[in-house]
Amino acid sequence: MKIFTVSFLLFGFFAVLGLRFPSAGEMPLPDAAQQITQAYTENFLLFQEETGKLAALTKGPYELPLLRRQVMETRYAFKRIEFLFDYSKPHYNYLHINGGPIPKVDKEDVNGDIVPPNGLQRLDELVFSEEAMAQPEEIEKLAGDLKKSVDFIVKIHIPLYVAETQAIEALRSGIIRVFTLGLTGFDTPGSLNAVEEAMVSMQAMEQAFLFFESGVKPKAKRELQEVKKLYRKAYYLLAANKKFDTFDRLAFLKQAVNPLYSKLLDFQLHNGIATGPSSYHAQNYQSRNLFDEDFLDTYFYTELSYVPLDNPKAIALGKALFYDPILSKDGSLSCASCHDPSKAFTDGLPKSKTHVPGKFTRRNSPTLIDATFSSRYFWDLRELTLERQVAHVVHDTLEFNSDFREIAERLYQSPTYVQMFEEVYGGIGKKDIYSRSISNALAAYVNSLTSFNSAFDRYARNESPSYPEAAARGFNLFMGKAACGTCHFAPVFNGTTPPFYTETESEVLGVTLGFDTLHPQADPDPGRAGNGLRKDARPHYVSSFKTVTVRNAALTAPYMHNGLFKTLEEVMEFYNRGGGAGMGLDIDNQSLSDAPLNLSEQEKGDIIAFLHTLTDTSGLTVDKVVLPEFEGHPEWNER
Repeated sequence: MKIFTVSFLLFGFFAVLGLRFPSAGEMPLPDAAQQITQAYTENFLLFQEETGKLAALTKGPYELPLLRRQVMETRYAFKRIEFLFDYSKPHYNYLHINGGPIPKVDKEDVNGDIVPPNGLQRLDELVFSEEAMAQPEEIEKLAGDLKKSVDFIVKIHIPLYVAETQAIEALRSGIIRVFTLGLTGFDTPGSLNAVEEAMVSMQAMEQAFLFFESGVKPKAKRELQEVKKLYRKAYYLLAANKKFDTFDRLAFLKQAVNPLYSKLLDFQLHNGIATGPSSYHAQNYQSRNLFDEDFLDTYFYTELSYVPLDNPKAIALGKALFYDPILSKDGSLSCASCHDPSKAFTDGLPKSKTHVPGKFTRRNSPTLIDATFSSRYFWDLRELTLERQVAHVVHDTLEFNSDFREIAERLYQSPTYVQMFEEVYGGIGKKDIYSRSISNALAAYVNSLTSFNSAFDRYARNESPSYPEAAARGFNLFMGKAACGTCHFAPVFNGTTPPFYTETESEVLGVTLGFDTLHPQADPDPGRAGNGLRKDARPHYVSSFKTVTVRNAALTAPYMHNGLFKTLEEVMEFYNRGGGAGMGLDIDNQSLSDAPLNLSEQEKGDIIAFLHTLTDTSGLTVDKVVLPEFEGHPEWNER
């Protein structure tokens, strides 16, 4: 009985990792996968060795250049295993090895304990700062804790077993990680040694891929050679310019990242390696381009929905409900009142109107376009699904000020609505029209509002031969020197974190009450810390707000959660000055660096030019909606 229990637990452990547990008949692993995991084991032990050297070095007096060199060597060792380690142990990597240098909440801990800033990113940030020599105890603790974490993971993680499918997925995710987290400087907040580290990562992934060569099938030989050439091209593009501020990320995207990402899929298909949707990642591994509309799978974010949100009839019903003020108690508001399609589904106001004359909502109305690509919703991240957020608007006394029972009673009085609900939800529940079906239909419509056909998207997909020079410079600044891409992650340019896009982040920016550089005042809104969720009631979440997409930003003024920044120029200057802390305010736990970006007027203008090329509301604008009629209530038909 004990043997059975242990076996069952091991199977569950591998399932949690998202890795297939090999049966006895499958051992030994296929040659390529076996060689990849053997090399991974060797490289992981070398990483363990480097963490030991780092920990030993920090125990006594040290010279700063030697310490910095050892931190770099330790990080290089990690970059050789990161593509597969992050794929197999993303939660542990985030919490203890290479997560952002901020406090983190351990979601898997029953108490949601806070893990203080740690790991390789925190070491990079501190050791390459001016405070490095003044904090030897902190550096020693960070290095010691890292060694303990690595020693622990070696015991439970090595050896690792993966199938060829997982190996290819890890390689493809690794490319996305290099581009979105590596070359942006997210991984190297102190040293900005991003290009050198990207070279190490690409070389390690190339070496792993070469293990497929000995057993390649005839049909895949051409694709194998093309992948090899693309890895070499990527490496040489990186080697040609190692300067962080001037590296051409747009050229690297078009000439290396997207072609390599696509060609690896071709190799996978031609070599007979299984493909399919991932249960653990939002990344759609059957897509071919970082800026394809299907690069992210909306089903990942909505898989627990009442009815799948891609149901065309549910979308049509949700669209009618979205524009219908019958959902509000006094018939004065619809969803479109605050999310106008002509304004990219915002309302152009600092804070939205309510049904009470002269009163406004607490926060600015964010765009609904691409809102589906999130794991949390609202500015304060208080809700977990598109469906459940509907209830907040329905029950809010300043918004719809109603309840689902009253709404359902009204909708049942329209033969058209009754028929539409029956066609989608008939026979699923006791009633066709009730809270879950209403919420599902509205969520289905919002889920359909995606936007990946902007001028930038078309250029990134090679569908357009030209792109404005200013915007190209702006993209490189956005993804590099200006550090925008370290919070607004490609491709959605929101806070959903690559390379798996399963979690949505919030940030403490020190947002002020308008852009007043002479007498700045911090906005008192508690943000995420006040959202009512116990695990979010943390000091480091005070004044923390969701990182929303900057797609369609040209249409969504005013900006920030309080709507008090009138123009993109004001927003850019706020970031250029280092947020609230950079403007002299005492902001606890600001996650935005308070160091000035020192962007020139032209550079700020170039970034804004890039943002303008992210505009795309094609197929989403609505001129007129014919609303269903109600029998017995002619006054409702005047709405």
